[in-house]
Amino acid sequence: MTGRERLITTFQGKRADRIPVSPFIYCNNIYEMFQYKPDIDHNLNPNDFDLVEKFVAYHDYFGFDVLFSLGLLWDSYIPGSAENWEVTITCEGDEDSRIRTTTVNTPEGKLRQVMRFNRSSQYLIVLAVEKYIIEDRRDFEIFTKYTPPARFIDCEMMRRAGKVVGDKGLVNVATHGAFNTLNQFRKLEQMMMDPIIDEGFYRAMMDFFLGWNMNHLREVISAGSDSIELGGNLATSGVGPQFFQDYVMEYENRLAREIHQAGAFVVYHNCGDAQKIMHLYNDLDIDVWGYVTTPPFGDVNLDDALRIIRPNMALRGNTDQVEFLRQANPKERKEKVKWLIDKVKSRGNWILCTSDFFFDGTPYENIQAFADAGLEYGKY
Repeated sequence: MTGRERLITTFQGKRADRIPVSPFIYCNNIYEMFQYKPDIDHNLNPNDFDLVEKFVAYHDYFGFDVLFSLGLLWDSYIPGSAENWEVTITCEGDEDSRIRTTTVNTPEGKLRQVMRFNRSSQYLIVLAVEKYIIEDRRDFEIFTKYTPPARFIDCEMMRRAGKVVGDKGLVNVATHGAFNTLNQFRKLEQMMMDPIIDEGFYRAMMDFFLGWNMNHLREVISAGSDSIELGGNLATSGVGPQFFQDYVMEYENRLAREIHQAGAFVVYHNCGDAQKIMHLYNDLDIDVWGYVTTPPFGDVNLDDALRIIRPNMALRGNTDQVEFLRQANPKERKEKVKWLIDKVKSRGNWILCTSDFFFDGTPYENIQAFADAGLEYGKY
C-alpha cells in the first residue's frame, strides 16, 4: 500500500497492510532539521522557506507516512481590511518578543485585540492572546455585522501540499473545533461562565462561529485538504462530561458532520485529559481520535480507551514525546513501541503517533528508532 492508501484505509476504520507511522509534526520540527530560524512575524508561512517541500522531506528522512498538518495561520483569525472593516496593526518589541495590537474600525465602533509572540527556542514561536476582541455582547454584535469571511487557513498551501504529498499520505490541516474557535475571540474563563450567566449569548456565539468557520473549511477542503483535524483540547475532562454534553458536543458534532458532507475526514485533537469524557467521543461523527495521552501529561488509561472507544474509530498517539522520547535511548524507545503495538494491534486501526509535536533537541536516533520499530512490528 502507498502511504495515502494506508491512511485512508485506517481512517475508514479498516485494517491496512500495517499500522501507519504518522507522528504529529509542527513547523519547529521542520525548521530544526533544515537549520532555519523563522522570522517572528512570518513563522507560520515564511516567504524564503518552502514548508511544504521540507515537510515531506522530513517525513521521507524518517520513513513516516505523511499527514500534512500545517496551514493554520494562528495569528490571522481577525480578517484583513474590507468594506466597513478597517484594520490597523501596530507592533512593538524585537525579533524574539513582540506585542501586536490589532484595531478594527467599523461604523458602529472599534474592536481591539492584543497578542504576544515569544521565541521559545531558535525554531519555535509561541503566541497568546492577551486581550480578546469579544469582551461583551456589543463587541459580538459589531463583529457579526461587519466581519469579512474567515481566512485563517492558507488555501494555497493546501493546494501545493496535495501535489507534493501525493501518494505518500494525506493533507490533514490542524485547525480548531467549534469550542476552540470561539476561544480565538473570547477569553476561556468567560466562555466557561457564559452558558451559566447568559446561555442565549453563548449559543449565539457558538452558532455564528461554527458557520463562519465552516464556510472557510469548505474552501480549504476544495483546495485539497483530505482531512480536517479539529482541536478539542480546551473542552477536556476538566470541564466534565455534563458541560461537554450540554454546551460543547452538539456544536463539535455539527461541524464534524458538515466536514464529512464537504468530502473530508475528521480527526479530533485532544492531546490532554480525556478519561472522563472519551466515552462521549463515540457519539461524535469523527473518524480518528488523537492523542490518547496517558499520565503524567494526560489522564487517559490506555486499556480503558481500547475498551470504550468504538472499534470503527481509528486511534492515534499515546507515545510520550515530552520526556521519554527525548530521554530514552534507542533500544528503550524500540522496546516501548513494540509493547504498544502488541497491545493495540488486534484493534486493527491504530496510528503510531506521539501525543503532540516533537520538542526541539529530540535526538534523531530516538525518532528513527520510533519509526523503525513501527515499520518492523506494525505489519498485520
